[in-house]
Formats: sequence, C-alpha cells, structure tokens
Amino acid sequence: MRLLFIIVIGLSTYTLSAQKPPKLKPFGYIHIDVPEPSDIIANPFKPNHFFVVSDDGFLFEMNRDGKITRKADFTGIDCEGVYANDTAIFVVEEYTRKIRVFDYASLSLQQTAIFPYSGGRNKGYESITYNEVRQRFLMITEKDPIYLVELDKDLNRVNEVYLEGIARDISAATWYDNHVWLLSDEDMEVIKLNPNNYQEIMRWRIPIINPEGICFYDNRMFILSDDMERLYEFPIPQ
Repeated sequence: MRLLFIIVIGLSTYTLSAQKPPKLKPFGYIHIDVPEPSDIIANPFKPNHFFVVSDDGFLFEMNRDGKITRKADFTGIDCEGVYANDTAIFVVEEYTRKIRVFDYASLSLQQTAIFPYSGGRNKGYESITYNEVRQRFLMITEKDPIYLVELDKDLNRVNEVYLEGIARDISAATWYDNHVWLLSDEDMEVIKLNPNNYQEIMRWRIPIINPEGICFYDNRMFILSDDMERLYEFPIPQ
C-alpha cells in the first residue's frame, strides 16, 4: 500500500508540473525605427508616445506608429531597462551597473547612480520599474542567478530577493494593475508577481522571438522584439 501511495503522489506532482501556461495571441505588430530595442515604457505626459532604450546605449521617444520623435544626446553603454514617472526617466545599463536619470523636457542626463554587481557582464541588471505597493524601485538581474534589488526613492539599495527558479532569464519588468510583471526572453513568457512577497501568481506564453521589453498602455499589453525590431499589441492577460 505504501508503494502505491508514493506512485500516485508522484504522478500527481508530475501532472501539475507538466501543465503549460496559457498562450496569448497578439492583435498585430508594427515595425519600429529604434534599432535593437531593449525596453519600453509609456510616456505619462504625452498620449500615444513611449520611451524606448536600445542596446546601443540610446534613449528615444517614439510614437505609436513606431516613428522616433526625440532622441537623447547622451550615449550610454548597453541600455537594457527604462522606467518613467511624473518626475524623470530612469534607464539602467547592464554592462556598467548604472542607473541614468533623465529630464523629461530636454532628455538631458541629470543623475547617475552606480550599483556594483559581481555577476557576468551580460548577466547584470536587465530591467527597472517601481513597486507602488512597497514604494520601492526594482532592478532585476538577467540570469545566473536572478536577483530582485529594491531601492528607496533616493536610489539607495535597501533589500534583495533571490527569485530562484522563476525563469531561465528575465529580460524586462513593469508595473501594472497593482502587480509586478516580468518578461522572460528565453522562456517567451510573461509572469505576474505578488507585489508584497514577489511570489508568482500566474504566467502566460507569448509567440514572440527575442521579447526584450514590456509595458501596459490604453488597455493593451505591449511587447518589444529586439531581433525583429517590432512592437506587438496583446490583450491584457486574464
């Protein structure tokens, strides 16, 4: 009887772990003028405009048609994540372990904060967003391992969370509907997290090659493809 019990439990566990996340189908996509786009966030002050960063180290403003409307004069190194609030634009550079803070009106560089990290050069901070529930900025490393770093409003490091087993990599993060949302390039998945403890709530699969950026705007989810230089529109995951 004991042997039978163990077998049944094992099969049950395997069935649960083998369940695949539901798939999301995009409404469509547009080609964008930004080369090698790596992240995106909606401009909170200008409807149908976004801020986009590229692997080449540039910060762009882009309209919903994918056309570049502005470009910052500053050239960074390996810009991977972007976040914007009502005061500034925040860009994270993976290679240099820096956050660059830009002014809205001029797109000029206002501040630089450095966050040493001993991981691989191409496995550093890949994303930045803000957790409104905990009132913390979030930076997340790409892979091997995946760490979530909390910063206070003055960009001081205050906490670190190891996201063990969450995904093979994390390519972007954003905030929407009182939750933290992650994007995995290698797994091609969107992951929704509890904002208090960063535990997974649900995940969805997306049929996008090299998804590198995610944001929500106008009751849509937007996903950037780096290699394809495309912006995809999805329904809000339910």
